[in-house]
Amino acid sequence: MKSDLEKLQEKLLKTANKGDLEGTAKILLKMGGIYQKLNRRDLALESYENAEKLYKKCKNPKGEALSILNIGKIHEIKGKLKKAQKMYEEAGEKFKKINDIKNQATSLYHYARILEKQGKTKDALKKYKEYHKLSTIMDDKTKLLASYAKIKRLKEHSSPNPPRYHWLLLTGYIISFFVAEISTTYVNVPTGLGIHAFILFVLFLHSSLAPNKKFRNLLNSMMILPLIRIISLSMPIMKIPQLYWFIIIAIPLLAASYTLTKIQNLGRKDVGLNLNRPITQFLIALTGIPLGYIEFQILHPKALIPTLTLPYLILGFIVMLIGTGFAEEILFRGIIQKNSEELLGAFIGLIYTALLFAIFHIGWKSIRDLILVLSVAIFYGYIYQRTRSIIGVTFSHGLSNFILFIVIPFFF
Repeated sequence: MKSDLEKLQEKLLKTANKGDLEGTAKILLKMGGIYQKLNRRDLALESYENAEKLYKKCKNPKGEALSILNIGKIHEIKGKLKKAQKMYEEAGEKFKKINDIKNQATSLYHYARILEKQGKTKDALKKYKEYHKLSTIMDDKTKLLASYAKIKRLKEHSSPNPPRYHWLLLTGYIISFFVAEISTTYVNVPTGLGIHAFILFVLFLHSSLAPNKKFRNLLNSMMILPLIRIISLSMPIMKIPQLYWFIIIAIPLLAASYTLTKIQNLGRKDVGLNLNRPITQFLIALTGIPLGYIEFQILHPKALIPTLTLPYLILGFIVMLIGTGFAEEILFRGIIQKNSEELLGAFIGLIYTALLFAIFHIGWKSIRDLILVLSVAIFYGYIYQRTRSIIGVTFSHGLSNFILFIVIPFFF
C-alpha cells in the first residue's frame, strides 16, 4: 500500500505540473483513501479537502460530492458527528442534483446512521425511509433488506407509548406548576416561590434517576421553568422600568436553553432555527398583529414606553422580539415540545407543552386571557410541527407583545 502511495505521490507532482486540475483531484481522492486505510486521518482529511477544492474549481460536481462524502467519513471516525452529519447532508444534496442515485443513497445511509448515533430517532427514521425509497428505485435487494430492518427497529424504538407511570408523573408536574402559579398570584409570592423550589428539586432528582432517555430529556427541559420563575421572583427589579424586566429575565432563560441544547446534543435545526417555508413563516409572523390586538382587548395593559417615538418603538420591538418571542419560543417549542413529542407523540406532546405555556400566564388573573394563550400555544405548536421552524412563531410572539405592550396602549 505504501508503494501505491509513493506512485500516486509521483503521479500527483506530474499531473499538478501539467495544470490538470481534475486529474490532480482524482489522485488526491485516491491518496485520501489510502491514508484512511493506513489510519492517517489528518492526511486523509487534507487530501479529501484539497480534492474537493480542485473539483469545485473545475466544476466537477460528482467529484466534489465524493470528496465531501469522504470528508464526512473522516469526521465521523474522529468522533466529530455534527461535522460528519453536515458533510453527509451536503454530499447527498449534490448527488441528488446530478441524479446520482447510488451515491445519494450512500450519503443518506451515512447521514441516517449519524442521526441514530446522536439519539435523533425520529430524524434518523425519516432518512432511512428516504434511503429505502432510493434502494427500491435501484432494485438493490441487499440495501432494501437492510433499510427495512433499520426502519422496523427504529419504529419500535420510537413508538410513543410511555408507561402509565410516566403519564401520572407528568400530570403531577402539570398540577404542581398550576398550584405554584396559583399560589404566587392569589396567595403570596413566598409560597409560590417555595413550591417552585420544591418542583425544581424534584425535577432535578427525578431527571438524574430516570433510566428512559426521552423522559429524562423532557424532565431536564422542564427544570428551566421553575428555575426561571425563582429567578424572576427573587430579583430586586421593582425599581427598574418594566420594559427591561423582559431582557433581565430572558438572559438566564436563553443561557439555560443554550446549555440544554449542548447537554442534549441539539443542533440549530433540531430546535427550529431554520427558515423552512419562508413565505409561510412571514405570514405566521404577521399573525402577531391581530393576536396582540385581541389580547389587549382582554388585558388593557399600560404602555411600557413613556412616549411613542421611533427610538422607543425600536427598543420596544427588539426587547419584545428577543425577550419574549425568541427566549420563550426556543424553550417551549424548540426544546420542550420537541422532547414532549419524542416521548408522548406529536398530538399529546403539543398539548402538554401548550398547557405548560398557558400555566405560566396565570399571573395575568384572567380566564379569558388564559384561554387565548392556550389557543395561541396550540397554534404555535402546530406551526412548529408542520414547519419544524420557530422563526415565524418567534416573530409572531414578539410582534404580538410589541402591539400589546408598546403600541396599542397609546391609542386606547
